[in-house]
Amino acid sequence: MSLLRPSTAVDGDTTRPAIEEILVLHHSHLDVGYTHSQPILWRLQSEYLTQVLDWLEDTAGGPAASRPKWTCEVTEPVRRWLLTASADQRDRFVTLAREGRIGFGALRWNTAALTDRTALRRLVDGKRQIEDLTGMPIRVASQHDVNGIPWPLADVLLDAGVELFIMAINTYLGRAVTPRPGAFHWEAPSGRRLRVFNGNHYTMFDQLLNAWDDSVERMQQGWSDYAQHLQRIGYRLPFAYLTTTCSPTLWDNAPPNPFMPELIGRWNASAAAPRLRYATYDDLLENVRDLDQASLPVARGDWTDFWSFGYGSTPIETALNQASKPLLEAAVRLDAQPELLAQATDCVDLYDEHTWSHWDTELSHPQARTQDALKAAVAYEGHELASMAVMDALDRLAENPLADRGMSGILVCNTSDHIREEYVEVPAAWIEPQTTATERTYRASRLMSGNRSWDRRPGEPLRTLGPIRVEAGTWRIIGLDELPSPVSSGSIRTGVGPAVVTYRGVNGDDTDHAESTTGYLESPFHRLTYNLKSGRILSIIDLARDRELLAPRPGIDFLSVVRESPDPLVDPTRLAFHLRDLRREQLDQSNWLDWTRRLDHADRVSGLAVTTSDREVTLVRTLHVRGVPPVTQRIGLSADDPTIHIEVTLDLPNDESPHGLYLALPLALDAGWGAAFDTAGQIVELDRDQLPGSSRGWVTAEAVAMAWDDQSAVALLTPDAPLVQFGGFHFGPPPDAIERTRHPLLLSWISNNYWDTNFPRTQAGRLVLHYRLLTQDRPDHDAVLRRVSDMRTPLLTWPVTTHGRSPSTGPLPGTPTERTIAALEGAGR
Repeated sequence: MSLLRPSTAVDGDTTRPAIEEILVLHHSHLDVGYTHSQPILWRLQSEYLTQVLDWLEDTAGGPAASRPKWTCEVTEPVRRWLLTASADQRDRFVTLAREGRIGFGALRWNTAALTDRTALRRLVDGKRQIEDLTGMPIRVASQHDVNGIPWPLADVLLDAGVELFIMAINTYLGRAVTPRPGAFHWEAPSGRRLRVFNGNHYTMFDQLLNAWDDSVERMQQGWSDYAQHLQRIGYRLPFAYLTTTCSPTLWDNAPPNPFMPELIGRWNASAAAPRLRYATYDDLLENVRDLDQASLPVARGDWTDFWSFGYGSTPIETALNQASKPLLEAAVRLDAQPELLAQATDCVDLYDEHTWSHWDTELSHPQARTQDALKAAVAYEGHELASMAVMDALDRLAENPLADRGMSGILVCNTSDHIREEYVEVPAAWIEPQTTATERTYRASRLMSGNRSWDRRPGEPLRTLGPIRVEAGTWRIIGLDELPSPVSSGSIRTGVGPAVVTYRGVNGDDTDHAESTTGYLESPFHRLTYNLKSGRILSIIDLARDRELLAPRPGIDFLSVVRESPDPLVDPTRLAFHLRDLRREQLDQSNWLDWTRRLDHADRVSGLAVTTSDREVTLVRTLHVRGVPPVTQRIGLSADDPTIHIEVTLDLPNDESPHGLYLALPLALDAGWGAAFDTAGQIVELDRDQLPGSSRGWVTAEAVAMAWDDQSAVALLTPDAPLVQFGGFHFGPPPDAIERTRHPLLLSWISNNYWDTNFPRTQAGRLVLHYRLLTQDRPDHDAVLRRVSDMRTPLLTWPVTTHGRSPSTGPLPGTPTERTIAALEGAGR
């Protein structure tokens, strides 16, 4: 059928084709949790597939249109079912698939915004397994419930042979990309185009047509109302596409619904229009193929996710899971044990699946506590397994015996694709003389956390070595007597003295003010000035460009802590910013409210100190904010590294009241500034590289948030804390674009508990975040991504025991072996 083929519409507009049929897709929306605890959920999903076989076979003789079909929304439940299915069940499954009664989506599960590039590729691994089983290509992929997806997924899907991508977001606390419902071509980062059907939220057949009432008359009333909505928005396709589960009893993780075929049959027998027809993803693809492709709009950019702010409900685990991803990459370069690598990968990927907690997140609910713990567990288990994979590979590369006495050297590995020459820190115990008892070393003792260069314990005695040069993709072993010691640098300075500081107003009212009690830190790259009494940071000068980076304002200087909450005199609850109305959501109408926020800034700085080492000078200060335990910042200027090193430590309060915590960076940029962030290794320019209707107010940065004007650029490297807001505080009604006023704020949104479902309402505990600040003449995206890579994957070090490998050098085991690739693709089987 053609998009523009003439037909008589109900409203008499002959230029608009009538909707001739409604495709009804029956599926179980996969939430790994939410309705049931995670282990129970996986068992239920396997039960459903066994039930589907009997149900579809028992209904084989029904009318074609109402003869039910089942769509496996994602591949992971199928992969797990196949592990225990009998040969007979597999044969029946394949037969029904080849008859078109069972359909498939290409992706492993519904994923969240921090899925990195390699994990996006892993999302299609199950596709090949099912294609090999059935002998049929899977040409359609879908994502339900999530509010966005990293832009590089478009290229991943095209590379995997996917022809159509179906998106079905939930507008609760989000917004739909336009057109919806509708079809368009999505231009991928490569410039290729992927067909998209931007469909309604799942269960909308049940919701819009009142199908749960089991009444043809109620269905006709619902369709009449919805058809008028489609007319109002200018919908021009000759078919509608809606999905059904078992709502309102089970919206998510639902079994096949045996009551629906009879209702669809009654509708069709009543000659109601349009005709209803059970469909799979492939049936929808055929309808989309029949459209006039040239008439479909083209949209380019990132499908920036709204729901990603839920990562802020578990900032400790999110930071840990982010740290695990470069370890996985390093483990591959080190040719780690494939089974261990597969287990680690499975946990890390599962953390980024879009479900966090129970539907009722009240702290007293036992299911909320259970699901919170099990979700967090995959982040911890994934990090431990990834660490084990790297440590085990390093120990094998060092050729250390299982038990030995003493140390002979240090192994240094460069898993990046460029030369590294850096200072490294190693445990003092690797180098310093030991007693006869303590010099004993065993494989198990080496595989302890103290030997991990990627997460040292606070206060652990360390020795700095270097600089050490290692070629790209190589290792070297340095004997203990050849270890280079750092030389003190005279290029870092600290002192006190009066200064003239420019207080930069947002509206152009800059004023010079003499500060008589100031201190300063200086490196070859930056000069930081602060008030000795208040601890307020007054200025950071980029010395190479003679450019001021900061535009301090009352309460906000350099990464100042800000607590945001609903104004208690207006509405202190989560209803202040969003009042849920299901009927409005069904028609994609916004439920966001213009809420009154309260912003509490740091009102006191304590514990002000300056520390120095051979190569770095650091300002240490503790900030105090109402409702927040003290927050300690360490801001370091290096003699060798042009990035400013920042470490932030805070103890998250056990506070269930709605609030968000930010670190605010006021930038001295001119009006009209540009901004960008990265997603799955792709730089996305704010507004310019985003789909219409996707999230601008907050974004999920894999590790980079950049801003620039005509004179210079600033990049905040933020691998631990992914949530970012550009310009100011934007949590609330989604803006169509971000206003580019002078002196914008760059906000690291470190935590929040704004959700009342799915995401936890409290997370107490120690949170340590690491940032780097880089300045440039202009925004050099490639240089920034390289800096991020170096920050996330430092040179790896490992002890070499007395009878281990002799001082030497060589290439890393290299690209993944076939067995490693097979293990990664088989994760979760």
